[in-house]
Amino acid sequence: MTTPQFGLVLCSQFPPGDDAGARFAEQVQQVHHARDAGFDSVWATQHYLAEEFQYLHPLAVLGRLLPETGDMRIGTAITLMALTHPVDLAEQLATLDILSGGRLVLGAGLGYRDVEFDAFGVPRGRRLRRFTENLDLVRRLWTDDEVSFDGEAGRLDRVRPVLRPVQRPHPPIWLAGHTDAALTRTAATGLPWLAAAAHVDADHLRRQVAFYRDACAAHGRADAEVNVLQEVFVGKSDADAVDRVRDALAAKYAAYRSWGQDRVLPDSQTFDKEFDELRRGRFVLGGPETCRRRLQELVDTVGPTHVLLRPQWPGLAHEQVMASLHRLTGEVLPAVRPTGVRA
Repeated sequence: MTTPQFGLVLCSQFPPGDDAGARFAEQVQQVHHARDAGFDSVWATQHYLAEEFQYLHPLAVLGRLLPETGDMRIGTAITLMALTHPVDLAEQLATLDILSGGRLVLGAGLGYRDVEFDAFGVPRGRRLRRFTENLDLVRRLWTDDEVSFDGEAGRLDRVRPVLRPVQRPHPPIWLAGHTDAALTRTAATGLPWLAAAAHVDADHLRRQVAFYRDACAAHGRADAEVNVLQEVFVGKSDADAVDRVRDALAAKYAAYRSWGQDRVLPDSQTFDKEFDELRRGRFVLGGPETCRRRLQELVDTVGPTHVLLRPQWPGLAHEQVMASLHRLTGEVLPAVRPTGVRA
């Protein structure tokens, strides 16, 4: 087992009426800290029509951050691949890879919110087909000399793409998913899996990881790469951490629940729980020693290649985020190393 790389996941989501410009300027400071502390990557997430929040578009966020990120990779966690037009997406992403000097990672997922699919005119029964067609077409537009296509997104007749990413054959692609069916599909593609570790408890995550690696083995893949996204907050103590993030983190998961995020998960993983029950086994939340232990358990039992850490949720003050980041980079991450143990 090798030491995982660590990434910073931005929370570019702000309460209605908040000064989104000022809040984003604070996130630039978070990126500077992560860059200077040796983080390997920075990530932006995506949802449309997020009524509870002002939600900045990830590609615009990443474009603005290019001068701030040093040699860190930049990535989407995730791009809702079924919604946007694949020609437009392929060219926007190729542009980001060019402007970053070849540092882009594409995290892609199907999505689950009816309001988003309805807004983009994607029928429920066609969602998966649209996702797989769009993913395939984006890759072809990056790699093939000539592309013809006739499908849900439109028609291409022997077009010759010339806007290519710097990375060849294309930027790394990770696929997100929660269900056994999604993990089976990901295993068949040969692409890494991006797991939303905070959306399930530790026992269920371990079961999912074992299922995914077994599915990869069935396809002759011994190198099943797992990457995880996790919520993190390092307080002065366990009680201090819980007290500082309770309102913001509970509100974030209440929004997830209203969006139907947990309806794609088993009943045992519902978000419809009182916060102190919800947080147990899900989040890296506590004082430095507790966070070290939780991250060490994650590394030892999952064996992730990348651990993407989100330290902020809508409404959590920047000053609190920075205090947590200083403890994370100064007292927690330096002590997290693989021990060779895997459950």
